Amino acid sequence: DYINNFLFTYFPYIALTIFFFGFITRLVKFNKTVQAESTQFLADNKVKLASNLFHVGIIFVFFGHLTLFLPEWLYHMVMTTETKRMIALSMGSFFGTMAFVGMAMLVFRRFGSPRMKQNSSFQDYFIIILLLAEIVIGLSAALKTATAPIETYAALGKWALAVVTFQPDAGLILANHPLQYKLHIVLGLFIFMIFPYTKLMHMLAL
Repeated sequence: DYINNFLFTYFPYIALTIFFFGFITRLVKFNKTVQAESTQFLADNKVKLASNLFHVGIIFVFFGHLTLFLPEWLYHMVMTTETKRMIALSMGSFFGTMAFVGMAMLVFRRFGSPRMKQNSSFQDYFIIILLLAEIVIGLSAALKTATAPIETYAALGKWALAVVTFQPDAGLILANHPLQYKLHIVLGLFIFMIFPYTKLMHMLAL
């Protein structure tokens, strides 16, 4: 339908365009605004642990997602699709859980500390809730992948390749996919889109 076609055929290009425009503009014209997290915020050992868990976990999860862009003929030279799925599930679940634990600790810190509440903006709350939701949905999608037919997992890679090769019917590949996958993709694209315009840019300064 129209909504599915828009979200999974056209929205990826919209999100990438807005991302790169904001990323380049901010680095070139406003590079001084790209700063790491406050050292005062990271002074607490528990917060340091939470931040490290989240950042390490989310970085590995991000690079793991990039394997979706590997064409079947390439990875079939060394492994089957089933083997690739098992590796993706193992690594994704481990690092996804790591990111979840770290983010959950940061959320409790943000909402539970009077000092943090006083120094927090709407954007701070919006970002951490958005990231936590994306991680939870991602872990839910991983559980679904573990029990779903192998074709469901393989289709995710076919969709990713269809997007980067500008296939006009890319959205049709995910038309009948479970809701967890669709929510995870759309929310992930939204986070990617707003990345340069938020404090998420501090990750580049770490």
